[in-house]
Amino acid sequence: MKRFLAILLFIIISLSAHAQKYDWYLNGQIIKGFILKHNQYVSHLAVSNPSGIELSFQQRLNGRREWESLYNKPIVNYGLSYYNLRNPKLGHLIVGAANMDLPISRKENTALYFRIGTGLVYSTNPYDRETNNQNNMISTPITILLQTRLTYEININDKFNLTPNLNVTHASNGAQRAPNRGINIITANLGMSYKIISKTEEINNAIKPIEKIPYQLYFSLSGGYNTKTLQVRDSKPFFNVIIFGQKYLNKKSDVGIGLDYSHNTALKEQIQQDWQRIRNNEKIEDFRRVSLLLGHELKFGKLGFITQLGIYVYDPSAKNMPVYQRYGLRYQFHDHLMAIASLKTHAATAEQSEFGIGWRF
Repeated sequence: MKRFLAILLFIIISLSAHAQKYDWYLNGQIIKGFILKHNQYVSHLAVSNPSGIELSFQQRLNGRREWESLYNKPIVNYGLSYYNLRNPKLGHLIVGAANMDLPISRKENTALYFRIGTGLVYSTNPYDRETNNQNNMISTPITILLQTRLTYEININDKFNLTPNLNVTHASNGAQRAPNRGINIITANLGMSYKIISKTEEINNAIKPIEKIPYQLYFSLSGGYNTKTLQVRDSKPFFNVIIFGQKYLNKKSDVGIGLDYSHNTALKEQIQQDWQRIRNNEKIEDFRRVSLLLGHELKFGKLGFITQLGIYVYDPSAKNMPVYQRYGLRYQFHDHLMAIASLKTHAATAEQSEFGIGWRF
């Protein structure tokens, strides 16, 4: 708890340097819900009712940048939350998240928001082959967070807002280590926001418009560690090389097409240890893959939410579905350099979590 409060204090100090441009609120939530039984293999764990607390700082965007007005002045959240999963096999979760609440509707004293967010989750009791082999939901201490929320905000006065909401929290290691069933927690939260910083700068009416770039070309290199099965327990490195061209669609969206080369040494080991191929004395297929990408980017200033559909055009091993999806974030540090974090999945099965850098030509 002392570390939790120390982190919050550090965030307060950091935010104070940028307080003149926006209103900032401190939001607290009481959490109560259940673990979703999303497949038959987790039924022995989806039997408890988690509870917890959440504290977050909310940056109320006011339209001083053009993209803020395009999305009807959303709310950006930076928060920490604690979940007691009330199951000794699962332990406790500590979640650090960054989220954006997009307005669905606004009235004089009420508003409805839809949240999209991501972050990292620390688990106190992950899978262990000797001491905790029933926890097939979480197999690493650090996992990746995906979160959505529907919030109904009620304005009480200039300082206080009630924020009841329905929340879905998903944590998975992105197939860095097996087993990797992931955990899905559905909660009904009751919260309140309190204004801690009021803006002192007036909004500049001469807002710099979003730059229209008709065509862009991206090159990116990403990688990480991956495991395929319980038989191949050690995580193996992988990397991807992507060349992707994008066309301006409007101020919110770009669409594009590209090529994706995948070099996954965990897949290589899986192919080499395939007992059916060994028994039949079959030729070991190439583990390398090449795919065609179709993609979309939803733009929030320098931040972009990317979704891609990949279709394998070279995949001799045929270990996966012929198509896959990629969901991720891309942040443009300056005109050329960017950071990328994404998750590659085959339908509902995660293959790998990816982190990398890119260059915009």
